[in-house]
This record gives sequence, structure tokens and C-alpha cells, in this order.
Amino acid sequence: MARTARHKSPSRPAADDYRAKTARETTREANRGSHHAGHPGLPEPFGDPSSGVVLVAGPSAAGARAANALRLSLAAVRLESAYVVWPSSGLLTTLLSAEPSVLVAVGPDAASAIDAAGYPLARSPFSDAPEGTWFAWTKSVSGLRLPALAPALADPDAKRRFWRAFLALRVLAPGENTLEA
Repeated sequence: MARTARHKSPSRPAADDYRAKTARETTREANRGSHHAGHPGLPEPFGDPSSGVVLVAGPSAAGARAANALRLSLAAVRLESAYVVWPSSGLLTTLLSAEPSVLVAVGPDAASAIDAAGYPLARSPFSDAPEGTWFAWTKSVSGLRLPALAPALADPDAKRRFWRAFLALRVLAPGENTLEA
């Protein structure tokens, strides 16, 4: 009996599948319009949702000037692909279900919003974390809490405080040491 050759489809790496899944979920949420529902004036989320690095920016970072400062700061530490979202955007739950490797709260309002999401695998609340210090938020997700961005735009002391904490992100830049939760 002759065997017929089976056609084997080329396999896709798991990272490609993850990126596609994350992009689909975040696009679906954005298409629902939930990220602007009741919150006009919020900037669109930016960056790559599959980068593994998610920054949740508090409402004080929602203005155009603050969002641009955040973009420039991420570029300065070579993390342009990090995904930035606002807690009222409706994307927080979707992002947490995709479980990034790093979650950063920009400001106390963002830390409170992450805590309020009630993620069941969280080991400790973001609000309790010291600013600028990495901590194991879940078994596989490292957390970092930053000061609010808005005061740093107007006050030199607040800018230094924000930047000192923000520089903790340098370890995530390509070619740098990796971070373990």
C-alpha cells in the first residue's frame, strides 16, 4: 500500500503567535471605542502591545506634552517599542490577561488603577512598591512604580526624581542585562 505524503505547514514561532494574539486583543478593545468612552482627550495608546513591556500612565500623563515626554524618555533608554496605555482606556484588563513580562505604573493613580483591577496572581500591590525599585508583581511579571510625570514637566526637583526612577528601565534595553521577576 502506497503512503501519501502529508503536506506539513510551516510552523510559526510561539513569539509570533503571542504577538498576533496580543495585537488582535488590543485592536478589538480599541475598535470597541472603550478607550475613549467617558474619557475624551485621552491620547491613543502607543508602542507595540507585544513588546512585553507595558507602561500604565496615570491621568496626569494624558496630555499631549506629557505623552510626548514619555515617548522621548522611552527613546532615551532605547525602549521605543514599550506599550503605553492609560488606566481608563479599557485596555488594562486585556493587557493583564496577555501577561507582559514587565508592568510599569507611571504615577500613583496608575498604581492604584492596577491594584483596583484585582489581578488574582498579584503578589503585592503596586501602591506599596517603592518608586524606582523593581519587584515581583506576579511570579512571571516584574513591576516598577514611577513617580507622576506631570510635576516633572514643570519642576526641576520632580524631574530629577522621575528620571532617577525611570532609569531603572535601562536594564530592559536591547543588549542590556535582562531582568528576572
